[in-house]
Amino acid sequence: MKNQILRLAFVICAISMFTCVNAQKLSKKAEETVKKEVAEMSEVMQLSAEQQEKVLELKTALRLNNQKANKTYEKNSTELKNARKENMKLYTVELKKVCSKEQLSTWQKHKQAKKNK
Repeated sequence: MKNQILRLAFVICAISMFTCVNAQKLSKKAEETVKKEVAEMSEVMQLSAEQQEKVLELKTALRLNNQKANKTYEKNSTELKNARKENMKLYTVELKKVCSKEQLSTWQKHKQAKKNK
């Protein structure tokens, strides 16, 4: 029961966060960058149109939340790092709901291969 309440509270927080974030806007450059990232993810992970749309929303929300954290906290501060880490955790949790384990594994391998070049 306690687990269900916590899960429900988390879902409500996530929904409210994404709703608030959608009221904000990204700069054109940031928006283009997010679209490029999603296009690359789509190609590598073989995302459906519905998945692409959801990943675009998630990446946009992540970018906006990080921008908000950047404005709220001092540069290079522990608070900023923690806020960005929490934003990434939420993004990852939501991404796992949208994509299959195989897709995520494929994406991780692709990112690692790019990093090692």
